[in-house]
Amino acid sequence: MMRKLISWSRFVMCVLLMCYIVGSSYLFYPFIPMSWWRRFFHKPWARAMVWAIGAKFEVTGSIGDDYIQPNTMFVQNHVSWLDTLVMSSVYCTNYVGKVEMLRWALLRNIIKSGGTVFIDRKNKRDLVMANKKIAKVMQDGWAMGLFPEGTTSDGMTILPFHASIFESAMIAKSRVVPVVLRYRNADGSPSTEVTFSKKRWMESVWSTLRLKGLVIKIDILEAVNVTDFPNREALSQYMYAKISTLYHSDLDSEPAVY
Repeated sequence: MMRKLISWSRFVMCVLLMCYIVGSSYLFYPFIPMSWWRRFFHKPWARAMVWAIGAKFEVTGSIGDDYIQPNTMFVQNHVSWLDTLVMSSVYCTNYVGKVEMLRWALLRNIIKSGGTVFIDRKNKRDLVMANKKIAKVMQDGWAMGLFPEGTTSDGMTILPFHASIFESAMIAKSRVVPVVLRYRNADGSPSTEVTFSKKRWMESVWSTLRLKGLVIKIDILEAVNVTDFPNREALSQYMYAKISTLYHSDLDSEPAVY
């Protein structure tokens, strides 16, 4: 009964926070610089959302103190619907979204204000131009977050990377940062409740809201320059090795106690 009450209170908090950011995206976003919006509205909101679901996060590593890191690509493993929120709590990160999201009336402004790069997946020309669009965002002084697995995993492994997604970094001559996201229960075991590879999105949301002691580990590894790699395939292989090695390193280790 108590866990049910807690999960409902968390849900209400998340709804209120969504109302706040949607309202702010109409009242303030159109009238202030994007950098102000991301620093003073989007970042605090993302952190508040992580707090509202009852999670703590531990950050290891850094590529700088400034929230906005120019011409940077964050390469992340994809586990949960929380991934973009978690990363935006640490560094200003833009993501790729389908163009159909612009039709979501109430959420359209908040999606746009998050720096989303919209791609029409039904338009072959737009798909071809996707890497150039992403490169342009980074060249304009922003960071992109990409999930080279292409979909969410079950939380127990890292799926193969798609090398083509790294072409944008090669075009922009970006700094590329491997990031490992791990969701752990209070006893240190992997939290499969946050995943939605084999369940519906709302089912995953409610499973997450019921969790006790969720810890999100964010490991920011050493950045590399794309000029150190002969092609996107070599860069993809390097990123996969770095991320998968660390991700799997503690799956069989003794549970940690928080």
